[in-house]
Amino acid sequence: MNAPLEVLDVYAEEIHLRIDGRIHVVPYVIQGTTVSFVFDGETYTIDVNEKAARAKARHRDHSASAPMPGVVLKILVKVGDVVTKGTPLVILEAMKMEHAILAGSDGTVTAINCSEGEMVQPGFDLVTL
Repeated sequence: MNAPLEVLDVYAEEIHLRIDGRIHVVPYVIQGTTVSFVFDGETYTIDVNEKAARAKARHRDHSASAPMPGVVLKILVKVGDVVTKGTPLVILEAMKMEHAILAGSDGTVTAINCSEGEMVQPGFDLVTL
C-alpha cells in the first residue's frame, strides 16, 4: 500500500486510522513502544512516541507473523506449497475472533513454525516463505 497512513486515535482494543482519506478501525497489540496491526492482509508496526497521531507505519515485507497474541486454529498450507500474495496461510483466534494470516507476497512455503492449538505471541513467524 502506498497511500499515506495517519493514526487518528488509539483506544483500549482498536486503533483508528485514516488511509487515503477514509477512516478505518482495526484491532492492535502493543509491546513496549511498538503498536502492531493488520490492515488489508498486511502487517504494520508503528513506533509510538508522544506524537503518535503523526506516527508513520512501517510495513513488514514478507510477513506471515502473528499480529497479536492468539491460538493457531488451522494451518492451511504445507511446506512446498506455492502461494500468491493474499493466500490464507493460517487461521489465528485472537480477541474472540478468527483472523486469516495471509501471504504478504508470492512465494513457496519453506517452513511451518507453529502447530494447531499453539498459543503464539505478536511478531512470531508462523510461516516462512
